[in-house]
Amino acid sequence: MKNYHKKLIVTPAQMKMLEQETDKAGVSYERMMENAGIALAYNIKRLIKGFEDDVRFRGTPNVIFLCGNGNNAGDCFVAARHLKDMNIESKVFLLCGEPKTELAKLNFERMDDIAVVRSEERMIEILGKAFADIKVDGVFGTGFHGELPENIKNVFTHCKGITVAADVPSGGNCKTGAVSKGMLKSWLTITFGAKKIGMTQYPLKALCGDVKTAGIEIPDKVYEMLDYPVTHLDDDFVRRSLPLRKPDSHKGDFGRLLTVCGSKNMPGAAMMSAGSAARCGVGLLTVCTPSEYLPHFAAKLPEAVYLPLDTAESGTYTAQSFDKIMKAAEKATSVLIGCGLGVSEDSRELVKKLMLNLNCPIILDADGINCITDCIDIIKQTSQEVILTPHPAEMARLCGVTAAEIQSDRLEYAKKFAQENNCTVVLKGAGTIVAAPDYAFVNPTGNSGMSKGGSGDVLSGMIASLKAQGLAAAPMGVYLHGKAGDKAAKKHSKQSMLPTDMTDELGEIFKEYGL
Repeated sequence: MKNYHKKLIVTPAQMKMLEQETDKAGVSYERMMENAGIALAYNIKRLIKGFEDDVRFRGTPNVIFLCGNGNNAGDCFVAARHLKDMNIESKVFLLCGEPKTELAKLNFERMDDIAVVRSEERMIEILGKAFADIKVDGVFGTGFHGELPENIKNVFTHCKGITVAADVPSGGNCKTGAVSKGMLKSWLTITFGAKKIGMTQYPLKALCGDVKTAGIEIPDKVYEMLDYPVTHLDDDFVRRSLPLRKPDSHKGDFGRLLTVCGSKNMPGAAMMSAGSAARCGVGLLTVCTPSEYLPHFAAKLPEAVYLPLDTAESGTYTAQSFDKIMKAAEKATSVLIGCGLGVSEDSRELVKKLMLNLNCPIILDADGINCITDCIDIIKQTSQEVILTPHPAEMARLCGVTAAEIQSDRLEYAKKFAQENNCTVVLKGAGTIVAAPDYAFVNPTGNSGMSKGGSGDVLSGMIASLKAQGLAAAPMGVYLHGKAGDKAAKKHSKQSMLPTDMTDELGEIFKEYGL
């Protein structure tokens, strides 16, 4: 696939494997470094050209390479050499002493008469007068973890103006997204071969700026060797996954969704998930509701069929509701369980019985997840496809760890749970991860305005609706949900937008795809 590397996201270990196999395939490490340095040089040149009319730049700005002693520095040495051929002057700062790897040494020697600065005092002196120069951060690469050394932090504090990162901003953990104190915030990151997973997760994502992926001549057959491929979600994926509706179609062609959501205390969750499900095109929608809320629900969403249920003293549906729900689910092509369901003895028993007896895909959200945290193996016991949509705290309860631990390595936890339980995990949050047992997606859409109660209910309804229609529900739902959030923020502001505003944007979004 052309430009496949631009969609891929890899771990540092996977990147190491890609380079090893590429070397075996006949593209040497030296050639890969040369390709990386050329790409870095041309992107710097393009950046400089874009600033030609900026009053801060009187003439062509120079470039300052902040270099370590490994192969990340080697990429910079190559770039400095090529910039010189383009009549762009540069200086090389050696922040970690002389180059140590063979490739870094080789390309350092090839730089000819490019100025090299070794004294920290001299570096700081130059940086104090070099606001208009482009600083290129090539100190540490993708294998870094931990904290930056104090001398690096000290030099970084004197770097003002535009900074470009070579492969990754130094101090960022490319596996987890963790960051060191004292890092530089890059205006642009040129990453080599494929984007790294840590760069899609916060807080590192916020320090990468605009990220561009540069090819280094890794063959397609090598990319295909990845043991667990992770890719970006984008409009192309959605377009390929959304079929056009045939002119002679009928409601039965677009699935039947049953939502087992809501309780006396949280009726709104049931309505928000049902509303977004309806907007995503499911043919027939049946919504469970506490009996006393039926008139309100029917007035709000008259397109749905309703299943009024008795509630226990706790406000949740009684365990005796099971037979009614199973009857309603006989023809369902997906069932959503959990939004606003509440956690009680009744709801726990109800969810567990449904998990073991439903005969269609199950989407488990919020309290649906909380109701099975004492018996996770029930996911393996169900014969149907299961999609879970936890936020970090819910994921922590599933895994028996803290939310902080989940956030420290989101992909690994989502992947491991999906593989161990043969399910799909939608780990919500900035840079939502959709992990299946054999592959994963990372979502680039969405914004902080979505950080409000109810946003997850809207997402679950969307995923359940798309699943009922037999579509790639989890990745599509996540991407479209974030896109709706971005449109809602643009219209209402991040501060004032509501989860229901996202549902209102879905019509315009589907029109963009010609539906």
